[in-house]
Order: sequence, then structure tokens, then C-alpha cells
Amino acid sequence: MTENDIISLLFKPSFSTAEKITDVSGRGVGLDVVKNKIEGLGGDIECKTVLGEGTTFTIRLPLTLAIITALMVELGDEKYAIPLGSIQTIEDVPCSDIKYVQTREVINLRGNVIPLIRLDSILDVKPREEKPESLTVVIVAKGEKLAGLVVDNLIGQQEIVIKSIGKYINNNKIISGATILGDGEVALIIDANTLV
Repeated sequence: MTENDIISLLFKPSFSTAEKITDVSGRGVGLDVVKNKIEGLGGDIECKTVLGEGTTFTIRLPLTLAIITALMVELGDEKYAIPLGSIQTIEDVPCSDIKYVQTREVINLRGNVIPLIRLDSILDVKPREEKPESLTVVIVAKGEKLAGLVVDNLIGQQEIVIKSIGKYINNNKIISGATILGDGEVALIIDANTLV
């Protein structure tokens, strides 16, 4: 059952005006189904009724069911998602523009010195064999701090549903969840805030 099914059930509850409660009427069976499905998703439902005014239903679903807009990128043969809210800009940086400050790679972008983060080495993705003349760099921000995430390719912008990965990836705060793409492939979601 999808979230839309839950919402449609919620607004068509099995209220009854029957004078007597029987096995099939007057018990709010439809609401019980909705409640069970919401709890099965890890959420909860609250019902408040005021005589003569009506009933208010409040549904709380976990963040793991949130839909966000993300930039889909490629690292090697794998696909990753970077939430659009973290992204400032995307730059094509010639390799000759990369400088070193205390052994760290940085670029000078419009007067700002921005550290580069090689995602393929952090996420242990096999790098591509050919050495490119320029790098695709996704500039992300956390407050005033900026960082440049080096990716192999840009796929495009997409709305994705965040799925919890639970204990499958232990102690890796870089990955905030996963999403299932239209072709059935799984893409991990990068939490850019942990990298800046």
C-alpha cells in the first residue's frame, strides 16, 4: 500500500450511522487499516474529536519517507545522489587550476579557496582509468564553509524518496540513506554536511 492509498483511505473512513454495532458496521474498521499501515511504516496517527465540531487526524511519518530533490551523479560505475539543498554551484575545473595547501587539493573559485574532496577515494570507488583534463566539481555549502566534491559525471536533477539503510552500512555518516531509481538500481544518498 502506498502513501496515496493511505491518504485516500484516511479521508474515506468507515464511519457508520447505524443504530446498533454489528460485525460489519459502526466499528470504524477502515480507520483501523489506516492506523496499522501507518504504524507499519514507522509512523503514528493521532485522532482528536470535539463534539459538534468534527474530527482532526494528524499523521506523522518518519523522515525516511521524505521526498527530496537531488542531483544524480556518477562515480565510476556507481550512481549517487546529492541533495540539491546543499549545492551552491557546479564547476568544470581544469586540472591545471588545482593547487595544494598543506598537502590538500584546493581550487580558487572567484576569490574563494575551496578544498577538493575526491569522493571516489572516500567511498572506495574504483577510479576511471583515463586521466581527464578537467574535473566536474559540485560545490556544496554548510553555513559559510564550502567544499568541492569531485564526481565523474552529472546525470541530472531528480526527485527521490529517502529510504533508511538501517545497520547495513555501519558508522558511515557520509551516507544518509538510499533511493531506488526508476530502473530499479539503488543509489546511495551523500550527506554533504559531513564532508564540509
